[in-house]
Amino acid sequence: MSEVMIIGMPRSSLTRTVRIACIEKQIPFEFSSRNVQSPGQPPTPDVLNRNPFGKVPVLQHGSLVLYETAAICRYVDDHFPGPLLRPVRAEKVAVMNQWISLAMTRLDHNIIRNFVVPVVFADRQQRHDRGFAIRMNQMADLVRRDLAVLDQAYGDGWLLGDRFTIPDMMIMPMLHYLTAIPGGPEMISDAPNVKAAFTRFKARSSAAQTDPLLPDRILKSA
Repeated sequence: MSEVMIIGMPRSSLTRTVRIACIEKQIPFEFSSRNVQSPGQPPTPDVLNRNPFGKVPVLQHGSLVLYETAAICRYVDDHFPGPLLRPVRAEKVAVMNQWISLAMTRLDHNIIRNFVVPVVFADRQQRHDRGFAIRMNQMADLVRRDLAVLDQAYGDGWLLGDRFTIPDMMIMPMLHYLTAIPGGPEMISDAPNVKAAFTRFKARSSAAQTDPLLPDRILKSA
């Protein structure tokens, strides 16, 4: 059994981020979704025992139990040998922290929680509700603006140049879900630098090994 365990949901973009970080760091780990709540359900006792806020992912390494995606990724990078997942120069570290913060406080909310999830899980009544359609169109415009900013940032390859770093590992799984809903691929195509980065991401071994295998409900949602 590996000394590192990641607890989370297979289709959680943030759980995927942590798994990608471990793979990119080239450290063995065990991934467990046993006794983890289903999306939208209350946290299970097992999760609450590890994180009093009831959220995943959680990392368990020996006696250390750590939650919050950014903290886990930084710990993995700082504690274990292997390829660096972050830059070294102070100004680039600051830019990395900027994008980590934006990924968690803005992009995750705009792309996943307030756009992809409502579109996918809308019931029949919502899909025919004019107010819901207006809100989703407003969110789509907001996501397009975010993608336009990201497009400039991805002009040199990855967010921090030619290295795939922690904020890329956070943002790319979010874009994976955006590309899986109607209209999402077109939104990505309007940001060519983002599209090129996402294409490179999909070609990475860490992306292939953690692919959430999106269900038909997402692929066919309208």
